[in-house]
Amino acid sequence: MNAPAPKVTLAAADYRPQVDLLCHHFLSGHVLYLAHAHGKGYFRDQGLFVNFSRTNHSPKVIDALERDIFKIGLATTTTFLRSIAKWVADGNESKDYPLAMVYQADQSFSSAFYSLTNDYREQIGLPTYPKDVTTFEDLIGKIVRPGGGTPTEMFYLLAHQYGLLSRVNPSIEKNGFDPDKINLTEVEEYDVKTYSNLMIAGQLDVYSKPSFGHGQFLGRAKTTNSGLTHASFSTLQAGLPTVYGVGVVVRKDFAIDHADMLRAFLLAIDKAMPECITDHMYAVRVMNEMRGFGREYDEIEGIKGAITAGKHPEITGGYGFYESDDTKQHGFGCIRDDKVQFLIDSLGKAGRLPASISLRDVCMDFAWH
Repeated sequence: MNAPAPKVTLAAADYRPQVDLLCHHFLSGHVLYLAHAHGKGYFRDQGLFVNFSRTNHSPKVIDALERDIFKIGLATTTTFLRSIAKWVADGNESKDYPLAMVYQADQSFSSAFYSLTNDYREQIGLPTYPKDVTTFEDLIGKIVRPGGGTPTEMFYLLAHQYGLLSRVNPSIEKNGFDPDKINLTEVEEYDVKTYSNLMIAGQLDVYSKPSFGHGQFLGRAKTTNSGLTHASFSTLQAGLPTVYGVGVVVRKDFAIDHADMLRAFLLAIDKAMPECITDHMYAVRVMNEMRGFGREYDEIEGIKGAITAGKHPEITGGYGFYESDDTKQHGFGCIRDDKVQFLIDSLGKAGRLPASISLRDVCMDFAWH
């Protein structure tokens, strides 16, 4: 007679629904709240398994969501507004645009223009400029890479403000170099050091990115490039106020059909917000462990995270990226009509919207609190 089969205790299956989040870049000091929520288990506590995917810059995030390849992503508000305008310009009804912004993570975004100082250029054998690049006019005759989302739009807002739109060469790859213009390049950034490597190689003069970019240069000066010095000027210094930056964009059908998943995701990152502002290094250590990076990136991302979290008001102009006067009253992630309208008006005046759009086209009434 056969012995009875032993009793086996079955492990409970993990049936947490998976949220595939498409990020506008790799996890960095810019999105502390994601790494913080992941490391603390806040997504798990909300019953979610969140998978982080990445691409290069916000336009690709919006494209992937429009094509229904992803349901949710991080993208800049300026890119989102331009995408709605393109949808309308292509002959579609604005009410049929499939995406909406539901959480404005960056409340007080600014960007900056970075370059190597003449002293350092001379030290490494590069030709020097007439002066260090410290004003918008100094970009004339230079090769410039504006960041792919809001930094690009802020570049064009400044070009309009300074009356220099006619002196922008939009693509050095297509049009060649013009010494009398600001020459934009389309070279991509695939890691945190691409642009600074191009600078050191003498292939790029200036790049703009969110104003936490100081971290890249200060971090390199402390690690791999002793003595490196950089020049910079911010959009604040050039006369632009802070604007909305990266936010959570979703497909409207996902928000309707899976409201519980979206609500859980937003609650998790919202819980992480005040904590990552207080302790930015926790998220930095989590993200660098996820990416397999070492001490050099603890320096680079640590400084970036500190700036984003508001530890350097001399750079950000007061608040860090995630806070504003509005968040004190309305909470993190709030979306205010006047701030959105300012961006719509500013982009329109600079010729960056191919069609007129209105506030009602931007957000959807999604009660997640």
